[in-house]
Amino acid sequence: PHVGTFTAGRLPLLSSLRTPRHSFCTARMAVGDAGKECVSEVGRFAPFFADEADGEIPIDAIAASDFESWFDAQDTATQTWVAAVGFNPTEADSGKTLLIPGSAGVAKVLLIVGDCQGFGRMYSFSTLPSSLPKKIGTYKFASLGGATADEAALGYALGCYSFNKYKGKSNNKKSDGKEAKLASVSWPEGADKSHVTTTAEATYLVRDLVSTPAEDMGPAALQAAAEALGKLHGAKVTTVEGDALLKQNYPQIHAVGRAAD
Repeated sequence: PHVGTFTAGRLPLLSSLRTPRHSFCTARMAVGDAGKECVSEVGRFAPFFADEADGEIPIDAIAASDFESWFDAQDTATQTWVAAVGFNPTEADSGKTLLIPGSAGVAKVLLIVGDCQGFGRMYSFSTLPSSLPKKIGTYKFASLGGATADEAALGYALGCYSFNKYKGKSNNKKSDGKEAKLASVSWPEGADKSHVTTTAEATYLVRDLVSTPAEDMGPAALQAAAEALGKLHGAKVTTVEGDALLKQNYPQIHAVGRAAD
């Protein structure tokens, strides 16, 4: 594959025009580092997935319309708890969760899956990472509420996303690198791991590129990101830079790049 990236020529800045605000940006990165870092961290959701056989605590994902039948099938203790907390979901409660207590802390988790088409079902699962207690074991999907295994897995992966590049800590590890901050779930049976992983990585990359402040994500950083991504996948990346843009008839890109510098 061939990927072309086009960045404009960079003009030297006059020191007299620089504003003093830069002296307070202690987290500012070297030119290009932000782009490379975005590419290198696209798989940071991986620690939150375990093998299918490792799941311990069941997650009952159901559509709101199936709540009554689910409730009737539960034991007395579960029914009493659900009634006591007043959990009575509607179609508007997509992504709502309820922890069912048990002897080990949590016996099961109830998740309401959106009935709508499109991305509604998938994003119902994105609420789980921030809702599940992480220190009591690994979770598994006992049902998917009409969603596919890929939708459940991808929704969970996207729910693990956070942008904390400037906080010094990632969401998947503590500062000492020993403990994950979010709960782990086993891969849903039948999920296409390659598809889910590729899609989640692409989404993480785009989110990181967009969320990085323009001060750190200028043309040079975007170029570095494209080159790093190309190298990762064995692609050839050609860069048209500076006055070469004018020669190849990219005057508007050249003008925008000059303004960025």
